[in-house]
Amino acid sequence: MADTAASGQADIAARPRGHFLARLAIGLAQGAALYCLYRAFDAQAWPATNGLIFAPLLLVFLFVPLVLVQGLGEMRLRTLIVWAIAAAAILAALGWYDIWSAWPQDYTYGRDGRYAWRPHVLPSFGLFVFVAAGLFIAHALIASGDADRKFMALYTTHFDVAWKLGVQLALSVCFVGAFWLLLWLGAALFNLIKLDFFERLIEHQWFSIPATTLATAAALHLTDVQPALVRGTRTLVLLLLSWLLPLLTLIVAGFLISLVFTGLNPLWKIGHASALLLIAAAILIILINAAHQDGAPERAPPALLRIAGSLAAVMLVPIVGLAAHAIFLRVSQYGWTQDRVATAACVIVAGCYAIGYVIATAPAGGWLRRIETWNFCTALLILAVLLALFSPIADPKRISVADQVSRLNSGKAKPGSFDFAYLRWEGGRYGQDALTKLSRSPNSQVVRQAADRALKATNRYSAVPATPIELAAKLTVYPRGRSLPQSFLHQKWDSSPHHWNDCLNDGFAPGSLICEAFLIDLDGDNLPEIIVAQHYTGASIWSAVLAKADKEGRWSIVGRINGQLCASTLDALRAGKFQIVAPEPSLWRDLALAGGRLHVEADIAETPACPTLH
Repeated sequence: MADTAASGQADIAARPRGHFLARLAIGLAQGAALYCLYRAFDAQAWPATNGLIFAPLLLVFLFVPLVLVQGLGEMRLRTLIVWAIAAAAILAALGWYDIWSAWPQDYTYGRDGRYAWRPHVLPSFGLFVFVAAGLFIAHALIASGDADRKFMALYTTHFDVAWKLGVQLALSVCFVGAFWLLLWLGAALFNLIKLDFFERLIEHQWFSIPATTLATAAALHLTDVQPALVRGTRTLVLLLLSWLLPLLTLIVAGFLISLVFTGLNPLWKIGHASALLLIAAAILIILINAAHQDGAPERAPPALLRIAGSLAAVMLVPIVGLAAHAIFLRVSQYGWTQDRVATAACVIVAGCYAIGYVIATAPAGGWLRRIETWNFCTALLILAVLLALFSPIADPKRISVADQVSRLNSGKAKPGSFDFAYLRWEGGRYGQDALTKLSRSPNSQVVRQAADRALKATNRYSAVPATPIELAAKLTVYPRGRSLPQSFLHQKWDSSPHHWNDCLNDGFAPGSLICEAFLIDLDGDNLPEIIVAQHYTGASIWSAVLAKADKEGRWSIVGRINGQLCASTLDALRAGKFQIVAPEPSLWRDLALAGGRLHVEADIAETPACPTLH
């Protein structure tokens, strides 16, 4: 019997050693594969010349080894192999589509020291981030189901596995960071005695990449065989987070009550209201779960946390509802963009949480007991939403390009204010196809010129002077019925910072830019000058410059408008409700309107703040 017990203990001791060696081998193989991909990318050699192959390989070798390292010993070998193969197939498919749907080429700096068009081969940053999040969720669900031998594991199993995985990853990141700090410290010490071999060693990618993957594998193993460390860290984190719940609940309650007195108009004037509201909802969900933990009666939170958690669960509904309304208003006004599609997807997930958590506040054998099943269902929804967003099903590029082009063709968006650069730099392959069709548009020369120029653009932020046709389409002229002089439309404007104006200098100004031109004689020579005012949607202050023609008909910007160019003054300008007054000794006469005065300054002056509207 003693021999049997000793043999069992030896097997238990040997198993972690075997896992450790296997994990190091996986880490080393991952490092070698990533180094080979780096070398190909750096040398611009195959497979880095074909993004449809390179991106899938990069994603597979970056994430699948982590799945194997973490799952080794945590789930049955058969389950782990099937899951790793499925993850590799999904990652490869997502990487392939990410490259296929992007703009085919990038205008980048190469090893030859020149900018040129090169194949687009790297996956998007968003794909890296959300693939990592999706793999985390999927791995936790699969490991839990394998542990309990059923599709939906017990909530305590889900809770333990997910938090263990999260803590392991966090500690591994800290370990790898400390590992590299020590290496750089060693390099600095050797440099003190004029030996730089160590610094040159760790700067080589053939060392740094495998060393990082090995350190990551070792960190995951060390945290795996020290469950007490992980459990203690988890307990401390949950304790700290749970006691933030009453504070955030009080803040959110105060915000919602304040809306009764302020109304919703101030909220809608903020361009990122939906994002802030969704962040607040996400933090509430995290803190509610931190207080609930695994739902075990012995870990039931105190009464204060239960009250705060129940109130927070109820307040999720108005918070998510406001976020949904905010994104609806934006889409109604300006159409779909990639950010708005992604935000709408977040609203769907947050709405699912809000509905389930409100239902869970009803007594059901324990505090918020129903959120346990709801968390599992919402996790599946999150995975479905992520797959839809990064596939043709609900690709934000496809949806936004189709909607924006539809707005242009229907007349909701005017050609002079349409953001062709958005199709070029945000629309990927769908934007390229749309621009190609628009460049052959039989109806509008403005559309054809702008689309053709966008297709040839090499820099998202380079200023491209507007053509006369584009400038005429972009500027709304006051008084109504007047038109801009042809000499003004054909003028090549000074692009110096002092004279910069997006309406005049940039033909790629975004669709959120509003441009207006006011023909007013400000120097008393019976010839009108032109005030060009610009405003970006969501901003409260306009800016304006004054343009004047010389005797030969050449126009130039001679000054900026100094004064409160706000909604009331602009309305007065549009309606012609102003008086021209001449202060001495100034060349330019002032405009007295809307209880204020506008003055032309030759030098740039700080624009005063607009009054708060109630």
